[in-house]
Amino acid sequence: MKLLSNSSKHLMAGAFVAAGLILSSSTALASHIPSGLSFAEEFTVNPGAVGEANASFNARYIDFSYTAEVDQTGFTFAETGGGFFGTFRNSLGGAPILGTGLGVNYQLYALFSGNGTTAMAPGSGVDGTFTGFSVDFFVDLSLDTAFGLSGGSIVTTAGAGEDIKVLSGVLGSHSGGFHVFPGLAAGDFNVEFDATPVGGFFGGTAFAGGSTVGDFNGVNTSVTGVALPPNNFTDAIIIGSGNTSFSPVPVPEPGILFLLGIGLVGMGFVSPRAKEKQFAV
Repeated sequence: MKLLSNSSKHLMAGAFVAAGLILSSSTALASHIPSGLSFAEEFTVNPGAVGEANASFNARYIDFSYTAEVDQTGFTFAETGGGFFGTFRNSLGGAPILGTGLGVNYQLYALFSGNGTTAMAPGSGVDGTFTGFSVDFFVDLSLDTAFGLSGGSIVTTAGAGEDIKVLSGVLGSHSGGFHVFPGLAAGDFNVEFDATPVGGFFGGTAFAGGSTVGDFNGVNTSVTGVALPPNNFTDAIIIGSGNTSFSPVPVPEPGILFLLGIGLVGMGFVSPRAKEKQFAV
């Protein structure tokens, strides 16, 4: 098991100060998301749900930095990664929310895995599409969790015994993808997922309907070991930063439901006699 160095961990956390601030003014970058959801809905964060003394607050975005390990065979890939969240915000490019306790009294991080397909992108880059994706958010009460590389996957390697899961997500019927640009060791990514809060840490308007979609989007700042298809990745390591946000699944308005109901009732009045006419010779 290879443990990421403390300097690497601190670099990841410190990336929020530089790259994270730049990313916060960006919208979703990778052109793989057709849903049209706004991902600007307010959500509530309640540190008291995990035993922290900080008061609850509202936010719309969380900045993060991450490290991922990618293996590609032919035109398919598998990826695992972990990222630390560093800043809550109410607007893209806005000032960080103060007094949240994040990074002082507790840490918030995510572990994710995904798989999918790759193809040559315009300009000879790599264009990837997720066919599977899952993610879990954890609160680290002791601020001692680290990420490491074990068996070709990014895993927690220290201090995770007391960590508390506060959200889980799966790709579901959503989509996601990434680009890796040739010659730049850089790229972008975006993925949507069904988000389910756990234990009351997340709540509020964005989670009120019970069906909530999360969004990860951002940029890669370092890509090592990358090769263009159909060559293989050899333990490629990607480092990047971005933000995540949530959007409730739209609920049809009562008028639409009423019209739909009328349509279904109307279908019920297609009598056997009409069906007999349809099949009469």
